Amino acid sequence: MKKKLDELTDEVLNELEASGYSKLTRDNFRYFWNGMIRYFESQNIYEFNTKIAMEYLEIRSSKTDLRKHSKNFIKRAIFILDHYNNYGEIPLRCYTPITKSNNPQYIEILNDYGKHLAEGEYSSRTIEGYLKNVVGFIQFLEENEYLCIDEWSAEIMFKYIETLSEFKKATIKHKTGSLRLFLRYLYLENIIKEDLSQYIGTIRGTYHQKLPSFWTKNEVNQLLAAIDQNNPNEKRDYAMILLVARLGLRSSDVKKLKFENLHWKENQIVIIQSKTGEPLTLPLLRDVGWAIIDYVQNARPKVDNQHVFLRHLPPYAELSERNHLYKTIEKYMIRAKLPISAKKRNGMHSLRHSLATTLMEENIALSNISDILGHTSVDSTSIYLNVDINRLRDCALDVNKLGVKQDGKL
Repeated sequence: MKKKLDELTDEVLNELEASGYSKLTRDNFRYFWNGMIRYFESQNIYEFNTKIAMEYLEIRSSKTDLRKHSKNFIKRAIFILDHYNNYGEIPLRCYTPITKSNNPQYIEILNDYGKHLAEGEYSSRTIEGYLKNVVGFIQFLEENEYLCIDEWSAEIMFKYIETLSEFKKATIKHKTGSLRLFLRYLYLENIIKEDLSQYIGTIRGTYHQKLPSFWTKNEVNQLLAAIDQNNPNEKRDYAMILLVARLGLRSSDVKKLKFENLHWKENQIVIIQSKTGEPLTLPLLRDVGWAIIDYVQNARPKVDNQHVFLRHLPPYAELSERNHLYKTIEKYMIRAKLPISAKKRNGMHSLRHSLATTLMEENIALSNISDILGHTSVDSTSIYLNVDINRLRDCALDVNKLGVKQDGKL
């Protein structure tokens, strides 16, 4: 049974307080929600409904000249209620379609589509990416006054695609892919009568792979030595960085690591990779294991949460998927006096690249490196051949032995 609106807002306010929101922010939310509750009651509606909430916002906007900042804050208040009502949690970041559109029909469709994606096996980052691209399409429709979904046609799709010409090829591929998925959903749900996804072409082509950024062994050791292992926060960071630098785990898998994944008797870490969905088993190296034990026993917040690594400020929850830990690495780079270059990526993933490069230099077979990194294909691993200078040198042709003539012919 769904909660009544006043019960929902009270519960959300308590969660906001526990999450560290300021009293001023909570009071501003409470002020808006109280007015919204009165409007719902005047319509004999007692449960939360996004469409009715947006109607109330429009009525309030028509009576008062709200500034853009105030209007966005109110839309955010509506989104928090909607998200909590559906998922039982306060969103760590308030990106949502309803802050980008003023069309009630489009808002409802976008929210339903967001829920549809959430029911699938997409990560929150993937869902956010899809919604962001679809919102760009919706903004195009509103700017060109295509305000009813029944007006959508192949011609409108072509006009929208023309507006993408200024973007890079990879960006166009992401935007059109997101739109194709969205249009297909609308057709299968009988929201549109024609499958307009057929008019969204597929972007194909060869993409030039960038050489991966990597660290030398000495640089990795300097970085680790710069971490203060007497500091609770840094005990956590040290263990996380070791998992990437020594075992090559993706940062997303480190953040999702649970106690059940640590098989101490077998000295193994066993996970299902968040990116590929494939199982991965890695050795629990001695220094990595002791770093995890030190963190759990001496620094980890004493809360009931199955994730190994937690935030150290309320709420004591697992780390956000959107936190790529770049600033964490950068902090220790500065402390270790390691160079920071705009041309070189210095995030957690670069440590993963470094492990692959080191293994390559030690003549570990490419297939074994692929298994360690959890790649589904050796092709994904082969890019590290490009940074193995010694092996490239071995592949170089000896021009003298080829018998090249003065005219350049063999």
